[in-house]
Amino acid sequence: MKMWLTGFVLFSCFAASAQQRLSFSSIDWKTQSFDAPTPDSLARLINTNFSTTPEKVRAVYSWITSHIAYNTNIFKPWEKYHYSPDPMDTAAVWPSGDEMTARKVMRKRTAVCDGYARLFKVLCDYTGVEAVVIQGYGRVSGQGDGKFRTNHTWNAVKVDSVWQLLDVTWASGYLNYADDYISLQNDSYYLTPPEQFINDHYPEDLRWTLLPAPPMLAEFKRMPFRSKNFYRYGIGGYFPGNGVVEATVGDTLRFSVQFKDAARAKQTGTDPFLDTADYALWPRSAFVKPLDEKAANLSYIYTVEPGVEWIHLLYKDDAVLHYRLKQAEINARSK
Repeated sequence: MKMWLTGFVLFSCFAASAQQRLSFSSIDWKTQSFDAPTPDSLARLINTNFSTTPEKVRAVYSWITSHIAYNTNIFKPWEKYHYSPDPMDTAAVWPSGDEMTARKVMRKRTAVCDGYARLFKVLCDYTGVEAVVIQGYGRVSGQGDGKFRTNHTWNAVKVDSVWQLLDVTWASGYLNYADDYISLQNDSYYLTPPEQFINDHYPEDLRWTLLPAPPMLAEFKRMPFRSKNFYRYGIGGYFPGNGVVEATVGDTLRFSVQFKDAARAKQTGTDPFLDTADYALWPRSAFVKPLDEKAANLSYIYTVEPGVEWIHLLYKDDAVLHYRLKQAEINARSK
């Protein structure tokens, strides 16, 4: 009986997996023929053909991976690609930037990661699915020591009341050694388990690891994680240089930040998309403000508290540097 039950369970799992692949194939095949000029018109096609959230999410994902190509011109200066400001280019310019970016991507049928992610979110919005855009560090081979910073954008989507992670950009294809884009759908980046996704996707907002205890990447041993605001404010130096800080409860830690141009930093506005109330939701984190925000160079002091594993240095309430705190036992330190 036990062997029969085991065999039945294994067969059921295999059958369920096969059914899911079959279901995905049907959705993927159907969306191949969808053609629409704007996000809202494409969403109407999706809503007409699919009714459940899992189906809609797959349809949005499948359409993007098969219809949007990666913009390789940014890697080919010899082709005389010139960037010019465009109000539809990025959500960093206009509050309605997600929609503008999505419309531009559909018009040109090319994008980089930000465009892929924002198109996914906008299409989800129109189909009644909850999704968010996530910015952070995407780990790729060949990166040097100076690359541990925000360099990539991806998504989380709520499917049947559960948040899940995906990267539409990396799922769409890859660049070969000549920096030519090869379209090839890769479902390894579709609704990937969080414990697997964290291996090459590290978000600025640790909540979006979807893990109760976000792990420390090896890169922290070289340097702290530098957010996009690190570059917005033109930070040129920081202390300590190592991204891992060891201390015990009650220890006083000192940090410092130097600007390349302090006057310019002070004129730069805060992140318009930041909600500081979200900081309270970040796991095991301490947010440290400078002693004097008006100083040319910033100094920070933090007294270690129990349970804290992450230290985030703030400037104008924007997180600019992220350190990993390793709390050592007091008796271990005294040996």
